[in-house]
Amino acid sequence: MNAITTTLTTEAVFSDDSLKRYLLRKTWNESLPKLAIIMLAPSAASGIALDNTTSLVLNNADRLGYGSVAIVNLFATLNDFSLSQAEDEDPENLKAILEVCQSADQIVYSPGTGKSKSKVFQHRQEKVLNALRPYEAKLNCLTNSEGRARLQHPLSPALKTWVLSP
Repeated sequence: MNAITTTLTTEAVFSDDSLKRYLLRKTWNESLPKLAIIMLAPSAASGIALDNTTSLVLNNADRLGYGSVAIVNLFATLNDFSLSQAEDEDPENLKAILEVCQSADQIVYSPGTGKSKSKVFQHRQEKVLNALRPYEAKLNCLTNSEGRARLQHPLSPALKTWVLSP
């Protein structure tokens, strides 16, 4: 019999009023590469309870050989997937994104395409992607195994398993 014991460490960084989440980091093997993923907006997932997206991200990060994943979002307001509370500027969130990307071995940009016509989304995306220029060599998007369905969110039905594409 072979017993495997794993410890999963969680770090969640919220605003002082707990209305925003800037970072959700899960670490299970510090000796393996670090993955950062940038999505649209955070759910209330934090420590123990995982939503579907966080579960998919963890499973795929582990399958691809990473030992941790840092989840950040274009917008930090919890559960605001419609972007009804989206702020044009959020310096704290941008700071969190850049700190995570600096220390990551690979970055996945994965906000999905559902909000691509939104002006606030377009503005924030442009600002974040410009700020990520120093990390361009390690910036990827999710695609399906045929190389189609680029820039998808992890929950996209087009993705059965992750393929990272520069």
